[in-house]
Amino acid sequence: MKKHVFFMLAIVLVVGFTWQGSGVFANEKDDEVGLFDFFKKDEQDKEDKGEKGDLTKHEAWLKVQAEELGIETEGKDLKELAKEVKEAKLKKAADKYGIETEDKDLKELSKEVHHARVKQKAEELGIETEGKDPKALAEEVYDAKLKQKAEELGVETEGKDTDEIRKEVLQAQLEKEAAVYGIETEGKNTHEIVQEIHEAKIYNSAVQLGIDTNDKDASELLDEIFTEHADKAKELKLFPFEENKMDYFWGHHHKKD
Repeated sequence: MKKHVFFMLAIVLVVGFTWQGSGVFANEKDDEVGLFDFFKKDEQDKEDKGEKGDLTKHEAWLKVQAEELGIETEGKDLKELAKEVKEAKLKKAADKYGIETEDKDLKELSKEVHHARVKQKAEELGIETEGKDPKALAEEVYDAKLKQKAEELGVETEGKDTDEIRKEVLQAQLEKEAAVYGIETEGKNTHEIVQEIHEAKIYNSAVQLGIDTNDKDASELLDEIFTEHADKAKELKLFPFEENKMDYFWGHHHKKD
């Protein structure tokens, strides 16, 4: 993995998937379609820079997901495999919400799954859904969840807009996670803090799995966990296979139609 992509995976695991017991929006399991948001973001970043996208850096993670879904990986290029896994995850999520999948493209199905999740969360929060525009409802639910998390982390919300609250919640969440691993945050930017937390979790998993960590960096250890110790890591619920939760809205509440 290259450094940029290593960070992309790290920030998604912090914010999108979240970590055990302290997720930003701990509700949805990471076995659904939200997994691919960071693939899409990474590829879009490259397109914006005029670079060609490359899925090979996500290969180990992608193959683990394919195997879990019973998808054959032999002889398939990664673009084809990513498409199959995304489609399977979408259909799995659709089945969960009782959504009909026949004759629907992935974009349409994704919207319906997202709206079903929004409605479910709205009901959990006591928010009325009847007669509300899907996008407006998603915004309302997102704001409510954000303020809920802000209160949990002791972040003041009075007089602040959603973007300000979101940034402060993220910072508070990072500081909380950093404290668990004895990581100093003062004078460091978000990228640096996420990187250090992520590396600490990977080394912790590697040690528990009996992996020799000498002369190996975190990205090498992560690849080794995926390719050689995935089953054991899942069994022990070690990072990155903890019983993590993720919230589908984090990257989708402003999603354009």
